[in-house]
Amino acid sequence: MHHARAPGWRALARRAGYLAAGAAILLAQSGGVRAQSAADQDQLFQQMVRNPANHDVTFAFVKVATERGDYEAAIGALERLLFYNPRLTRVKYELGALYFRLGSYEMARRYFREALASPDLDAITRQRIETYLPDTEKQLQQSRFSGFLQTGIRSQSNANFAPAGNVLRLGGNDLSLLPMARGRSDVNWFGLAGFSHDYDLQNQRGDTLETRAIGYLTQQSRLSDLNVGFFDISFGPRLALAPELLPGATIKPYVVGGNTWLGGSSYFSSVGAGVAVKIPVNDRFSFGPDFEWRRVDFRTGDVDPVSGFNSGNWYTAGLTGSATLSQRIKLDMRAIYRRGDSALAFQSFDQWAAEAALTFEFAPPADWMSRNWSIAPFARWIDTRFDAANPFIDPLTVRKDGQWSVGALLNAPVTRMLGLSAAIQYDKSTSTLPNYRLENFSVMFGPTVRF
Repeated sequence: MHHARAPGWRALARRAGYLAAGAAILLAQSGGVRAQSAADQDQLFQQMVRNPANHDVTFAFVKVATERGDYEAAIGALERLLFYNPRLTRVKYELGALYFRLGSYEMARRYFREALASPDLDAITRQRIETYLPDTEKQLQQSRFSGFLQTGIRSQSNANFAPAGNVLRLGGNDLSLLPMARGRSDVNWFGLAGFSHDYDLQNQRGDTLETRAIGYLTQQSRLSDLNVGFFDISFGPRLALAPELLPGATIKPYVVGGNTWLGGSSYFSSVGAGVAVKIPVNDRFSFGPDFEWRRVDFRTGDVDPVSGFNSGNWYTAGLTGSATLSQRIKLDMRAIYRRGDSALAFQSFDQWAAEAALTFEFAPPADWMSRNWSIAPFARWIDTRFDAANPFIDPLTVRKDGQWSVGALLNAPVTRMLGLSAAIQYDKSTSTLPNYRLENFSVMFGPTVRF
């Protein structure tokens, strides 16, 4: 039975690989799209200058400029139209949306409110404004709280993360897994919650206090001993780094902590501190280094001989980047190096990881849905190398793991607050030890709430 299913999983892996490759191709093509749009924008600008009363040419220019992320040029063209004809309701709405994208919330609120007061405002545009105006007004408050809730069903092909070859090595000998210990599929309920709070210190620098919290729970259908729960919370000020030399650059020192449960019992907890820097290069690209230390305490016992990780200190250095390739295409990237120091050399490790997600926004299928939908293909690579061989598993082989994850996430808002989300993911781990070689394919679906 196992051999009959294997080609199917390889096909799924190939499809997931094709998905990541397709995202790379789209990324490579985006440069050509931008170059072509720049020529179009310049041509439309010349036409607009020659014939400023032609609204169609102006709207065409605004469309191209907005797709390229040149919001200032689009705003200038629309405000010129509004100067000559202050009753253009559509222009007021478009200006509000553009100022919202730029983070100029005072101006966004002004134009949204003016558009709402117009007697000729159509029902669809009114609904869109009523969706984004509360978000705009929230950004102008001194204390800003927002959250994300999701629940749903997740199916996994290898829910117990059993070794792919049904082989376990102990003391240098390979043992065949008992049937009940081999890979088993299962379905679980999950709940995910994320909360953020920003408190504006209302100084000229724009400094804020930031609190972030995330929690996750699962309930397995059959494998109840693998129920998982965790929470993580961080707090710290975000401060202007050098307002005159680096406008918009910030630095955030913070404290962080959390706990993870497995099968209803506490598995490990952590506490630590870090610092993160964010530097906007321009209105399309930003990046930032960060560093974090955590003290991690596992409940597996201080000298658990077969535990992969154990209590110790984790030091993580990372680099994050975000690029807006066009109005509806965004690339997020992150690379990290982590050093784990434990009491035993075979539980200490060096780890390198890199991940990227390419988010494509597109119009929803119905006009009354006021938020765009999005699909985000993603890929993740993790390489972990331990300092020494574990004598209880194999005294002659040092453990080295490699993990690939590929998939895609669909986010489909239906109303201002309610939506649906779905994800598909394939994971494959290789290792010098058979204990840690595995494959898993998962599908997730459920409703979401944002506020």
